[in-house]
Amino acid sequence: MKKGAILEYTDYNKKGKQQSTTIHETLSSSKQNKNTNATIKATVDKGKNHEKFSAEYNVTCTNGLFQIDMLRFFNLDKLSEQNKNNLSLKIDGDVLEFPSGMKPGDELNDGAISIKVNSNSFTLVTMNFTVFNREIIGEEKITTSAGTYHCKKVTFDFESKFGFLNIKGTGIEWYYNDVMIIRSESYNKKGKLIGYHELTKIQ
Repeated sequence: MKKGAILEYTDYNKKGKQQSTTIHETLSSSKQNKNTNATIKATVDKGKNHEKFSAEYNVTCTNGLFQIDMLRFFNLDKLSEQNKNNLSLKIDGDVLEFPSGMKPGDELNDGAISIKVNSNSFTLVTMNFTVFNREIIGEEKITTSAGTYHCKKVTFDFESKFGFLNIKGTGIEWYYNDVMIIRSESYNKKGKLIGYHELTKIQ
């Protein structure tokens, strides 16, 4: 929530091969009464043969309740593939809530986001992502190249729809201080790892 803060995440496929890095930089932060609002820019870097892609999302804290735009949890690699000339994105999404003092056994809210890729007034493809059955199942220590963190462990179900492609699966995420993702893993409906990303640097 502090202006200028930078978090670097690295994405890996199921075999542990690096796919991309994403930098989350806090562009602005403001306080009004009991609300703290921040705008964060996420920039995806897939390597020298690909253009970088950026998108902004908002984070709000009110009386200890954090609310994060669903865009933060969308597959930005997939979104970057639509970053072409004469295309525009129409984004309509919920927020995911993270109450202060979360504990094992707590259930968290569901969330959904819909992104339409438009050319002029014509929709080329619609991408939907939904997370549900979010639950805190325990606490664990997670170590990455950014350090070791005592985290809340959250499980959830998800459904992704990209045009005619429909993917259902489950996920596990580890949160430090209730809101900062340290590691996130995705599994298909058969329980096999699809890929993961984790915090690799803090600036």
